Amino acid sequence: MTFASIMGIATFFIGVPVVTGTLYAMPRLRRPMLTLMVFATCHIKKPFYMEVFFEAYRGVDRGFGVTIPDLLFFGFFFWLLMGGSRQKLILWPCNTTLWLVVIFLSVLSLASSSVAYYGLFTVHKYIRGLVFFWVMVNVIREKDDVRAVITGVMAAVIFQGGIVFWDKYVTKAVVNRSVGSFPHPNTLAMYTDLIIPTILALILADGFTKKGNKWAIAAVFAGMLCVVFTKSRAALVIMIGALGLVTAISILVKPTARKMVIVFIGFVLVDMIGVAVAPRIIKRFQTAPKASEETREYFNSAAIAMANDHAFGTGINSYSWMLGNSEYYWYVYPDKVETVDDLDAFRESKQGMSRLGTAHHIYLLFAAEIGWLGMWTFILFLVRFYLKNFILLVKAHDEYYQAILLGLFIGFSTLHLQGLLEWIFRQTQVFYLFFILSGLMVAIGNIMKREYRF
Repeated sequence: MTFASIMGIATFFIGVPVVTGTLYAMPRLRRPMLTLMVFATCHIKKPFYMEVFFEAYRGVDRGFGVTIPDLLFFGFFFWLLMGGSRQKLILWPCNTTLWLVVIFLSVLSLASSSVAYYGLFTVHKYIRGLVFFWVMVNVIREKDDVRAVITGVMAAVIFQGGIVFWDKYVTKAVVNRSVGSFPHPNTLAMYTDLIIPTILALILADGFTKKGNKWAIAAVFAGMLCVVFTKSRAALVIMIGALGLVTAISILVKPTARKMVIVFIGFVLVDMIGVAVAPRIIKRFQTAPKASEETREYFNSAAIAMANDHAFGTGINSYSWMLGNSEYYWYVYPDKVETVDDLDAFRESKQGMSRLGTAHHIYLLFAAEIGWLGMWTFILFLVRFYLKNFILLVKAHDEYYQAILLGLFIGFSTLHLQGLLEWIFRQTQVFYLFFILSGLMVAIGNIMKREYRF
């Protein structure tokens, strides 16, 4: 065990009690700490991420680590269990059962996995996601708690927009695709796409104070800046569609002069920005390598083959290992089987490793690793949240909650669409954000239930 591992473990076992104790000793800090917990999901990197164990693996999860959100949500978790909230706990929030089934199938898949201990990295994260979701549902009990979460996600987007601008125009450290403090441009884009529809919906619904409105507008434009400079083609198209849909539905539900003015001003500003960045965006679409799209198809073919060959999958978090160390390798190099004389030498070459990675299709990745049953369980899990979101949106009387639920519904749509092209759902930042927003949605439903008594 390394010194870094010892420090990571020590940080967890010291940090969590400190958070729990702080919540008890200074209850007024509960909402600021809730905001900090939400915000911290956007900056999971060293020194705010401490590795306990790391494996140089090309798959989704590469070890165990301790993050700032971990310290906070586990601190909240124990505070809640010890009666700190003085409210009746919601022990089995909506959709808990389906996520537990996903975890069970993930554990079951390890029985036949060639690298079972890699799978423990992901199972460990899935359990953390469940705890995070449980905490969100139980902590958010009032409208001020909801506002604390919205403040957190707004701060995250503004912070990332600041990093992108700084790296692009001040230090000029980024000359191609911006990443913010994320591991990949597409992760930053998807994280942002999940958030800004909700902020825009609240702006249109006049859900902020005068001062808060300025920050909200800044957050939307910072989010758009992030997506544009990641040069993620899918994320850009999805963002435009999402913001347009939020605007159209908001006006359709309740047309007002204020909304029309906001839309007009927003259109002019976006049009001006669009003119400035259009050449780069067009160039990105025109010069995108065809090989990248072909590799995605190869990945998907390999994933389908794995799912067909293994009833319970090859093992959670094993796709990349199976691709590099089994005959599934040739699914991503079908053009080389008949044209290369020495297949073993090619496999060990730099070119022979260039296409290895993870399936860029979240649903087929689940199918490959935990079987078709696991994939459909995961889809059912997402659909269950999606339907609940829609039902709450229809039932909402409070315009503030209605705006949030509209934004979440569109935001979740962006994630599900992106899942057809990426595996970003399982990257820690987006994974945590999904459970934050899902917990927020379920908590709003509980608040509405108490207020409306439906």
